[in-house]
Amino acid sequence: MCEYKALFRPLKVGNIVLRNRIVAAPITKYGLLPSMADELETIAAKARGGAGMVIVGSVAVEDQESLIYHEASSLNGSRKGIYNEEISLIHQYGAKAEVQLLHCGMFADMRHREGNPVGPYTFVRDEIPFQGYEGVENNQIMDGRTVIGMDEAKMKQVCDQYANMAIEAKCMGFDAVMLHFAHGWLPAQFLSPFFNKRTDEYGGSFENRIRFPQMIVNEVRKAVGPGYTLDMRIGAKEYVEGGLEPDEVIEFIRRIEDKIDMVHISSGLDKFVGPTSYIETPSILPHGINVEFARRAKEVLHIPVCTVGGIMMPQEAEEILEKGWADMVALGRGLIADPDWPRKAGCGCTEDITPCIRCVSCYGVATEGRSQGCAVNPRYTRQLRLKTEETGPVEACRVAVVGGGPAGMQAAVAAAKRGHQVTLYEETGDLGGLLKISDGDETKIDMRNYKNHLIAQVMKSDRIEVKLHTKATPEMIKESGADRLIVATGSVPVRPPVKGIDKPHVYDIVSAHFHEEKMGGTVAVIGGGPSGCELALALGRRGRRVSLIEVTDRLAAAGNLLYRGALTELLKDNKQIEVKLNTRAVEIKENSIVLQGTEGIPYEIPADNVVYCTGLRPRQAEAESFVDVVYDVRLAGDCIGPRRINEVVHEGYFAGSFIV
Repeated sequence: MCEYKALFRPLKVGNIVLRNRIVAAPITKYGLLPSMADELETIAAKARGGAGMVIVGSVAVEDQESLIYHEASSLNGSRKGIYNEEISLIHQYGAKAEVQLLHCGMFADMRHREGNPVGPYTFVRDEIPFQGYEGVENNQIMDGRTVIGMDEAKMKQVCDQYANMAIEAKCMGFDAVMLHFAHGWLPAQFLSPFFNKRTDEYGGSFENRIRFPQMIVNEVRKAVGPGYTLDMRIGAKEYVEGGLEPDEVIEFIRRIEDKIDMVHISSGLDKFVGPTSYIETPSILPHGINVEFARRAKEVLHIPVCTVGGIMMPQEAEEILEKGWADMVALGRGLIADPDWPRKAGCGCTEDITPCIRCVSCYGVATEGRSQGCAVNPRYTRQLRLKTEETGPVEACRVAVVGGGPAGMQAAVAAAKRGHQVTLYEETGDLGGLLKISDGDETKIDMRNYKNHLIAQVMKSDRIEVKLHTKATPEMIKESGADRLIVATGSVPVRPPVKGIDKPHVYDIVSAHFHEEKMGGTVAVIGGGPSGCELALALGRRGRRVSLIEVTDRLAAAGNLLYRGALTELLKDNKQIEVKLNTRAVEIKENSIVLQGTEGIPYEIPADNVVYCTGLRPRQAEAESFVDVVYDVRLAGDCIGPRRINEVVHEGYFAGSFIV
């Protein structure tokens, strides 16, 4: 019996009935995925996995001046055949198909296009930072072109574009249309006082700023008729000075709710580093970041309200619906990590859901184009290729895996699923490796969920034997009769050459998480990488005064763009944490630490405890001692070299999946 009653209760929206309250949120494709077939499979997998509605994202209302990326297109453009097939795939598996229509306005990608972008007012888009905010994709949007302020004739033309594209969507077979009024795109540029600098009847007061967005809604509704389902995504808060706030946004929705059938409440702004981190929240930001906005909207609206943003697990979604804070939940990255999320939740197999860790590596903007994969789902964007490579008989082997961290566990699970018999050796008393530092740290709840998921998959497999408190040696593996070997011995913290580093009140990043209760009121954290920053945030939340010491001029240099943006947001008003850049630790004393900045003069600050987070050293020599034990030895994870979590997981997965 399904334990999530509210989540799987059908819902009528307009003239369509959704089989459950789970919506596959629109995901903007950053450029092109590896193949058209894999691109279609990413859509099919969400419908096959049980989502009630699948939204095809970021479709332009025309093909010249509204595109989010130059590879995108309208429904009548170069991708029309793909859109048709996506509709077919979504319907094939019983879900409803919705298309998200947008016009990017002043932020349209004009590469390979003639002409100029349009917006609320005329300006040259070459200002970096824009109104004082650090931008993303500046090479794309800050190109020196003049944004043309729209006159009424242009407004009418854009309204017609929205209406015509909505009619096209209806004719193609989409069950609903979503109007994208969020995240700083054209309608939001008029709604928001941050963007709208007009002094005529379309700018200034709230009544004036909503005039053009209302025109769009009215024209679309008139075009598609009263019986067609019309949806809207809108941002309740922009997180910039002078930006949109919830009260105005909710009042705007109230005024148009007779024209739309449902609304998605989001927040944040695209194209700005800090505000964008509220759209695709990294792991250091809270779960359910927009739930409160949805709850406030439901108090005054009479149409279904959907919430989106950091809803990771079925328990969270069920609580939101059960308490009446929203009528639906939209999952974006959660369905990338595991497109079978709805099906597994529905059959009571929650522990089998691969949880998203909100690393944002799936979002090309965050990684500046270097990644568009999923850290915890190595199959994402390469499903069909892997399915082809996995066909054919597998000769079962006895596989030894050395190391019970994420790479070792992933390798063991993958090998077992391929039919091999696996023995997993772990020298400590627990599986998890470095992921164990997530226990008890609220900033690492996503990593903790993932660690627990991996452990559950290992322990439930009848093809995996786990040997804890067992330090594997080459001789032991030889004597075990293993045919193949995967080595994932991991890494250990690097101890910096600082005088006093061996004092008893000094901890490395790993031991610090297990001895926090022994720490005093002032803590110095040496190393401003992601681990050091997250530890500082956790300690600050628990009342410690933290000095975060970084030898370079930048925090979290190894973190991606949105992670750094979220970190900046969390630190800018944090009175518990003092950041000291371009500063090195000179000496650790009993109750203080001596520092030296760029001026070269040592100075002393209080520190009851010191934690060093200065990198990890691979256990490479130990790993390499196994290389000639059996015929085929694979190394995976941190034992090779410093790794990000996506590299660790992928190496483990492929080592276990493709044993030769």
